[in-house]
Formats: sequence, structure tokens, C-alpha cells
Amino acid sequence: MAAGTLADLRKATEAAATIARVFPHLPPATVQVSSITPGQLDISLHDDLGDFEAWRVALGMLPEWVDQRPQPGAMRLTVAGRFAGVEVKLVGYAPLLKAVA
Repeated sequence: MAAGTLADLRKATEAAATIARVFPHLPPATVQVSSITPGQLDISLHDDLGDFEAWRVALGMLPEWVDQRPQPGAMRLTVAGRFAGVEVKLVGYAPLLKAVA
């Protein structure tokens, strides 16, 4: 359901603010609130799966919830859970390491 007004995004934006206040030590990430999915907070991290792991642990998302998918030249990890009353989708991208001969 798409948002009708800016107020419809309030819970997701408040969840993002709560994360920033409670976990100021987390590495920076791309945080997105969308009018297309107003009850969801999307967080993405690039180039370092250790950063993804730090966020996953902080948000209480279990390792067995993580979906791991290879992409051309990269790895994508995705996990979803709830935080502060909203659905949170966490995505991590990292380049694949080349094998050492």
C-alpha cells in the first residue's frame, strides 16, 4: 500500500532515528524510507560484509534468516526483521574475492 501523506512514513522515519540514537557506533549505511512501502525501512551496505554483520547483530536478526545470493562479481546478503514496530530489510553487497593461485 502506497503512502497517502508524509505522515504515513512517520513510523519508518522514527525507526531510523531510533537506530541512529541507540546504535551510533554502527558503520554508515544507505537508509531509505519509501512512499511505496511506507511501513518498511530499507538499509543497504556496500563493499564490506563485516558492516552488514554489525548491523544484523545490532538489529537482532538471526544468522539463519540471512539469504545469500551471488551476483556477477559480487555477493548479496539479505535479511528482514522488525525493529521499533516496522519491517526492516537489510542488504549487504560485497565484491567476490579472487582466488589466490
